[in-house]
Amino acid sequence: MKQGESLNRIIWGIPLSFLILRIVMQGILFPWELSGDEAQYWDWTRNPSLSYYTKGPGVPWLITAMTSFFGDTILGIRSGTFLCHAIAGIAVGLLARTISKGQRNVVLYSSLGFQCVLAYQVSGSLMTVDMMMVAGWLVATVAAVETYEKILCHESVKGPLAWMGIGLGFAFLAKYTALLGLLGIVLGLWPVRKKLISAKGFSSGITMCAVFFLLGVAPVVIWNATRGWPTVSHLLGHLHVEGGDSGTTSWLDFNPMWTVTYFLQVLGLAGPFLGYILFRGSWSTWKRRDSAPGSEHVALWSALPVLIFYLLVSIKGSTEGNWMAGAYGPLIPLGACWLLRETKPGLQSGLTKIIAARSLFTGFILLSLPFLGPLLNEGLKKWDATPLSLHRISGHSTFATDLHRLLTDNDLLEQPIVCDYYDKTALLAFYLPNKPAIHCASVVLGSRPSA
Repeated sequence: MKQGESLNRIIWGIPLSFLILRIVMQGILFPWELSGDEAQYWDWTRNPSLSYYTKGPGVPWLITAMTSFFGDTILGIRSGTFLCHAIAGIAVGLLARTISKGQRNVVLYSSLGFQCVLAYQVSGSLMTVDMMMVAGWLVATVAAVETYEKILCHESVKGPLAWMGIGLGFAFLAKYTALLGLLGIVLGLWPVRKKLISAKGFSSGITMCAVFFLLGVAPVVIWNATRGWPTVSHLLGHLHVEGGDSGTTSWLDFNPMWTVTYFLQVLGLAGPFLGYILFRGSWSTWKRRDSAPGSEHVALWSALPVLIFYLLVSIKGSTEGNWMAGAYGPLIPLGACWLLRETKPGLQSGLTKIIAARSLFTGFILLSLPFLGPLLNEGLKKWDATPLSLHRISGHSTFATDLHRLLTDNDLLEQPIVCDYYDKTALLAFYLPNKPAIHCASVVLGSRPSA
């Protein structure tokens, strides 16, 4: 078998195999009930809009597209995130192939490593904004690295630049953190900016890049401009600064645990040992910045701004682990390069076995959570440990059934239903017969209003 065919089997075969596995196991045979956020995104599809208060329109639009094929089912709602997970996995393989100059083991370890990232295992199972953003971010990173390589080979950069705009626009529609990916890519290509500007196909390529990116940005800007920029207020609220909707935090109120928690989130949500490998790969690339291939630095810079930005945010307030989700993907090939080039066989074997075991265990838990979750929680309670939040993905159908029976028994089926929180509102809308419109009366006093 030719080297190129072997690499393509890895790059495409592994993500597509996991896509099929997710569809069959998580979409058909053993689906969780919807989480509150997933139900909320689905509920948004019933009132199409250019954007929404807390999020862009990407996920509702994607749900609309997928439910047109699979109906208003759990598979229909989640198939979009399954697909984005596969796209992101393919992109990591392509990124590894370019960075390593086609080294099979680097591509193999990177493709498998992507499937082992804890944050991606979870976000690839739920229809949230993270996996869609990661997919677009990684497509843009691959395009940026290809742009760098084509500059060196004096080839046209038109195609990669166009794909860069597509990836960034797609990512921004899902989550505004994608702007930090754009910043990183610009910084990564900055050292070769003069060669880029003079490269073949630059004018048409950068025009298409700008057009595709602006197509992703425009719906959000138009929606906000006609409503007083509520999304800006929401984002500033996350940063705890003036103009936000969640109050402010003084720099003098700094809590060291915010920053400690941030570092634990970055390490833990990759999976501790995999997180260590990503750190060592990144540090190795940074130390060799005068000698390492420039494509490695483009990938590194794709991830750095988001990590640095939220490190600064952790000085002002608490952070959430999924905010840094875009950073892991571009760093995976760098970690694979470090593991294969700079570690002894014993350490290499030990780390890969530990990561594989943890990932398989996580995968088993994700598939069996509806059945084994209650048993796990009983064990955790005996050890005085924090139980799993199973209420987020279970019990909603039963609650809706009980409510419908109560409404029927009291002849109240035609009366409006009002809930006290947005996720309960959306979950009832999905699980009640005929999927009626449910109203939300929630406003958290002293904080941001419900989504």
